[in-house]
Amino acid sequence: MFLLRFLAASAIAAEYGMGHREFSIRSYGCALLSWFFATVCIYLANGIADGANDRINGVGRPIGRGDLMPAQALPVAVGAAVGALLLGALAGPTPTLLACAFLAIGYAYSAPPFQLRRGWLGSTSVVVAGGLLTYAAGAVAVGARPTPTLVAFAIAMSLWMGCIGAVTKDFSDVDGDRVARPRTLIALVAEWPLRRCVAALATLIALGILFAAQRIPGLVPTCACLLPGAVVVGYLTLTTRYHHPRRRSRRPYHAFMATQFAANAAMGLSGL
Repeated sequence: MFLLRFLAASAIAAEYGMGHREFSIRSYGCALLSWFFATVCIYLANGIADGANDRINGVGRPIGRGDLMPAQALPVAVGAAVGALLLGALAGPTPTLLACAFLAIGYAYSAPPFQLRRGWLGSTSVVVAGGLLTYAAGAVAVGARPTPTLVAFAIAMSLWMGCIGAVTKDFSDVDGDRVARPRTLIALVAEWPLRRCVAALATLIALGILFAAQRIPGLVPTCACLLPGAVVVGYLTLTTRYHHPRRRSRRPYHAFMATQFAANAAMGLSGL
């Protein structure tokens, strides 16, 4: 998903942006691979940190399943971080700085002493920042300046990730979160008011991008995905409960993911 965001930002920037340096396939490939390795590092680090409650919640990640031991994952994560920085250096100073920032927030999200994943505000902030950094990296990789289309799209989708995805993913993980992460929203707030809030926020984000599209025509593909996506996410959020079978309680998050896949793919294709 992070690579799709990166590619979508590159396509939007290449279509609507003014280049400030000559495009280089080698530099772009290094920047893309750098972001891939940074994402692998962050994913593995989070899997190590969340191993215990992943097992409680039945999350199918390799470490939670027991298919990969933390002692095996740690050196791979370190190697991926080194690879991300080396490839970023080959791509240029700005891609390197962005990769460093991405790795830093990924570390702060999962590892002590920060462990921002344990609190709803820290978790949401990291998710939003990670989205914005990814879209910035995709634009920088093609040597383009930010444009209204890219900025509005990046903000909308990052808010979609932080306000909708970061909350709906916890709806099915209440048992593990109450054991290991007591400051997540689902562990702190009554379930029904929280679900109504998420449904309302999904609608507001979709309406916000619709309003922006009146002035920025390039956002029309985003509207075509976010508007129906918000309706589906809202409906599923209001008609499921955490005690339902995991396959059902996970539906709001699946709808969130499908919507962001569609929106990023649509915007990426529109920029080609």
